Amino acid sequence: MILGIDLGTTNSLASVVIDGKTKFVEFEGSKLLPSVVAFDSEMKLMIGQTALNQYFLNPENSVKSIKRKMGSDTRTTLNNKDYLPEEISGMILRHIKETAQKQFDCEFSNTVITVPAYFSDDQRKATAIAGEIAGFKVERIINEPTAASLAYNYNQQKEIKAIVYDFGGGTFDVSVVNISNNLVEVISSHGDNHLGGDDIDIEFRRLIAQMISEKYKTTIDPEEDAGHKLLQIAETCKIELSNHPYYTIIENIQIEKNTPPLAVELEISREAFESILHPFIDRTIQLMHVALNDAKTDAKDIDQILLVGGSSKIPLITDEFEKIFNIAPSGDIDPDQSVCLGAAIQGAIIENSDIDSILVDITPYTFGTRAAATGQFGDITNDDIFVPVISRNSPLPISKSKIFYKMHPDQPQIQVEIYQGDQEVASDNKLIGSFKIIDLSKNADNREIILSMNLDLNGILTVIATEKSTGRRKQITIENSFEHSDISESLNKLAEIFEDDYADNEPEAEANVDHKQDQKIYVAKTMIDKARTKLELANEDDAAEMRDIITALEKAIQAQELDSIESLTDDLTDILFYID
Repeated sequence: MILGIDLGTTNSLASVVIDGKTKFVEFEGSKLLPSVVAFDSEMKLMIGQTALNQYFLNPENSVKSIKRKMGSDTRTTLNNKDYLPEEISGMILRHIKETAQKQFDCEFSNTVITVPAYFSDDQRKATAIAGEIAGFKVERIINEPTAASLAYNYNQQKEIKAIVYDFGGGTFDVSVVNISNNLVEVISSHGDNHLGGDDIDIEFRRLIAQMISEKYKTTIDPEEDAGHKLLQIAETCKIELSNHPYYTIIENIQIEKNTPPLAVELEISREAFESILHPFIDRTIQLMHVALNDAKTDAKDIDQILLVGGSSKIPLITDEFEKIFNIAPSGDIDPDQSVCLGAAIQGAIIENSDIDSILVDITPYTFGTRAAATGQFGDITNDDIFVPVISRNSPLPISKSKIFYKMHPDQPQIQVEIYQGDQEVASDNKLIGSFKIIDLSKNADNREIILSMNLDLNGILTVIATEKSTGRRKQITIENSFEHSDISESLNKLAEIFEDDYADNEPEAEANVDHKQDQKIYVAKTMIDKARTKLELANEDDAAEMRDIITALEKAIQAQELDSIESLTDDLTDILFYID
């Protein structure tokens, strides 16, 4: 069985499909596991609720919201040792794995992990590596809004168009999806990786501190222990005000050391809370309209609104949606649980369990390269042009190539720069990697350079530049960005913490080969299913070509001819790209 995991900023969840039914992993009687890691005074590792309790008492030896730092080289010091974000996430995933195995009395070696749709390539790689560090073989990295769509609609028969509004603890994503005949197809996604409930809590803490200051004539420093305590109060208050119009804070707060605590009794209204909410909600609505525009969809065309993430439970959000769409968001599934359920369903689909849903995901980013333009005399007129190769909202997996040319025949090498973004000026986008091809041909006729970009089902990018005449090629190596290919040191760190020899449990090479084979076949089947839904939209020639490719691809799958499967899948992907 494949374990589905929602690795959240604030809370994480895990579930699995058993005998056609989804079952949650329970953590001390709760489906929610706080995404917090800490060490107590005896240097014992704590994960979850006990770690969260420790965080407010001893924040120096605790860490929360590590998801926001995934893909960076930020170090967090715990127990006098430095840890990378993926190592801390690996601890959380390892705890989830062990808890699931104990609860269901079986081994979980494989997982599907969800990430925000707007996560970058580095953040996705870091998430996959966190899974490996925890001892998993990561079958898929799936976008959170996509997972939620699966959970809400995996038995949906009629055709609908939906908004997936995912407002979590640390990130915000919004997607427009089509759902018909159990095909979940993401049309567009947009979001902000630094917009979430954590930001609301910090702003709410500021408001509560101001109210305390006015009533009790005292100042609370947000960086001191009282500030951490107040952040905990703000989070509790936010949750209560989502269900009640008023909440009374009754707490003893230690303002300064060696002084008596301040006895605080303060009533907060939902109206006061909503006064700080509007800028956050307005920002999410702006991003939602961008996603609608990208999908070429009007608000009146939306049939369903799916709320995802704990922050989406705030009543003001429901009110705003009813104003814009004249429909109330679906309340069939707890917003905290939908992403995790979708991950479990995706795992069951990969295992060919008796679930009919098909998933077609997209990339929320445009990827391209920097190029130069020349005048009629060969002089460079502009050397900062962005040339897109893969457009945002393209269906995954996808492979695209473009032809570029050397500036002059005897040019010995080229510098390839890869950017992520939508600005016409290359340097206005995010530089995500660069590399060189050297010892190029000096033949005047050999000027073509083919740049290929491949995005896999996990949204991870591979770039290859090839000199057409010689076949000389170079695959991208990311400079000054996320690199963590050797996880042996991380495995040893966790082995020491969990007091075992876990580092010996890396996936075997043979298993990795089988995994790649399974992935290629899964991708091929996914594209076949999507192609069949597009036959009526294609012109006669394209439809005939698609039918021929589908027939050939099904024969290749049956014979497990991997090279043919890969080639035919690429051909089918190219046709679908132009139809879409």
